[in-house]
Amino acid sequence: MTFRVLLRMEVHPGAGDGFERAWHEGAGVITGQRANLGQWLCRGEDEPGIYHIISDWTDEKSFRDYEQSPEHLVHRRTLHPFRLRGSMATATVLADLPGAAAS
Repeated sequence: MTFRVLLRMEVHPGAGDGFERAWHEGAGVITGQRANLGQWLCRGEDEPGIYHIISDWTDEKSFRDYEQSPEHLVHRRTLHPFRLRGSMATATVLADLPGAAAS
């Protein structure tokens, strides 16, 4: 089953463009992990400065190993200057149902 990580990040006012650039520059660090299934960056439509980062992993242990890795710490430091606050939630994907437009 897929292990999903959901991050909610609030960036400093006016820092969205810099945050997006920094995220894209470091995205390969995550997608290059053997256990990573993919990731998404979403900008909130209802709240200015809110971003959601979603990443899927083969299993929780592999994600936790990456979370403690030097590569992750470097990536976090790159994003930290833009971040005002954030939170993380994790989940196990129980169903994945593509919609009609996906085919």
